[in-house]
Amino acid sequence: MKKKIMVGLLTVVACFTLGSTSFAASTTVPSPSTDPSGTSNVITPTDDIVVAIDLNVGEKRYLGGSNFWVSGDDSSIYLDQQGLVIGIKKGISTVVADLPSGDTIIYRINVK
Repeated sequence: MKKKIMVGLLTVVACFTLGSTSFAASTTVPSPSTDPSGTSNVITPTDDIVVAIDLNVGEKRYLGGSNFWVSGDDSSIYLDQQGLVIGIKKGISTVVADLPSGDTIIYRINVK
């Protein structure tokens, strides 16, 4: 009886040993230089993100980002340092801000 249990345990151990080494040996990670498709998996962030916003006169909205400044202005908006923008009169203004990722976001604000 002890002999059968011992043979069974050795068989199980042998299966686990062979199974784990065969899986480990078959795992390969292709390097970018040997990628036959010629495409790159590297994602590069864009430097500028452009967002179009439509506001009615008197409408307000908070913009995302920091270090807000008005790039093109026809006095159609009010902008504070926290990103609050209010439509003052009809026109188009451009607000630029920094994002935490280091990118720049450009808001094209159309006040109707």
